[in-house]
Amino acid sequence: MRPSAAELWPVLPEAVREKLLAYGHKYWQQVYDDVALQNQNWIPLRSPVGTHAGAAEMNRITARVSQLVLDTCRRRARTAGELRAVLGVPDDRIQLIDDSEPLTGRLINAIRSDLLLERGVPRMVECNVESALGGVLDADGVIKRWMEVYREEPMFTAMDAAAAPSAVDGRFDAIRADVGPGKVTGMIYTSEGGYPGAHDAAYMINRLRPFADRGRELGVDLLVYPVEWLALDADGRLKAGDRTLDAVWRMFVPTFVSDSGGMAALHAANAAGTFRMYLPTAVWLLSNKTIFAWLWDDVEQLPAEDAEIVRAHIPRTWIYRPELRQRAIDERERLVFKPTDDYGGHGVFIGPLTSPEDWLAAIDGAEGPHIIQELIEADPLTMQFLKPETGEVVEADVSYCVSTYLFDRIPAGVFTRFSPPGAGGVVNLTQGALTGGLLLVTMGES
Repeated sequence: MRPSAAELWPVLPEAVREKLLAYGHKYWQQVYDDVALQNQNWIPLRSPVGTHAGAAEMNRITARVSQLVLDTCRRRARTAGELRAVLGVPDDRIQLIDDSEPLTGRLINAIRSDLLLERGVPRMVECNVESALGGVLDADGVIKRWMEVYREEPMFTAMDAAAAPSAVDGRFDAIRADVGPGKVTGMIYTSEGGYPGAHDAAYMINRLRPFADRGRELGVDLLVYPVEWLALDADGRLKAGDRTLDAVWRMFVPTFVSDSGGMAALHAANAAGTFRMYLPTAVWLLSNKTIFAWLWDDVEQLPAEDAEIVRAHIPRTWIYRPELRQRAIDERERLVFKPTDDYGGHGVFIGPLTSPEDWLAAIDGAEGPHIIQELIEADPLTMQFLKPETGEVVEADVSYCVSTYLFDRIPAGVFTRFSPPGAGGVVNLTQGALTGGLLLVTMGES
């Protein structure tokens, strides 16, 4: 029997629960200082809690599914261009893409799984394959600060309380291995991104200065810079201020970035091959939600162990076509309707949370490819929240999503998101979700 990944609050000893909340009331301001939350109305008073064995199980699933995603794409295409065509992604949808890029293992260098837990079993609703994976900085920061608070508490040390390995450090190790040690690397973001404060370049550069310093400690000569400010030197090489870039760590989504002088410079330098990109924008194709439908189409031809991974951990997924319309209507309360090529919870309709009229309008008005996916009966998270304005404390059962990271195929960090009290079922930071890291303990493990 595989280890459970269930959140442990309901089964923690009462003394441990009381201690966690006591620390939360005392230290929440220290822990959540400058965390980039869209929703500042509620602050969680603790981190979600899971077992070391449960985290290892989530990492095992993430690692295997990411390889299966690449494998199923390779059964249908050899290059990014061929894959883009079979996915039905328009020619101009993904900026900076090289259609001749081969589908190699490099494309799954950076992975974040989005997992819902169903009776403690991880069910992967998305496998995000991207260099611009979100959540790393705050996931690391929140759990690191909780651990600083908890470190001297005997009750927690007796349970082997710990954080997962740093996702920040794991990503820097992967970048260094990919672009080479000591290379001048720009962490290039867009000022139009959803990260709070991204519109203010001076603020962003200053806020991420400790992050850049950590990169340099780990052998990545990093500078943070907005794509809009990039330029070319006389030799056509990419410039960030007075520095020439050897590499670009792309921290913007290649389907959602506006034209600018800096973007034109990036296109020109990319076409000339004057820098190495971490990672090529072809990776965006591997996050396409159609691929989960392909995994189910291929399940009978997979080795038994891989077929079991799909059946146990990937929700049943179908590419939406007109012949499935009536089924989608009849089974609304058991389905989710999603665009295949979007992110951030945009355009997602959860059947039981959507009226029949709105569901029908979504299906009939959908533009571009979509999937219908089996609804996961996700375990709620029982969380305690503080309202900073009033000091009010509320305990609520809320929607909960756990994300595990792999960088260069090595597990690194866990990112948890959960809805605030009274919110809906889509758990995304841009739509007001909160984050708390994941505290790992030994409990009931052999």
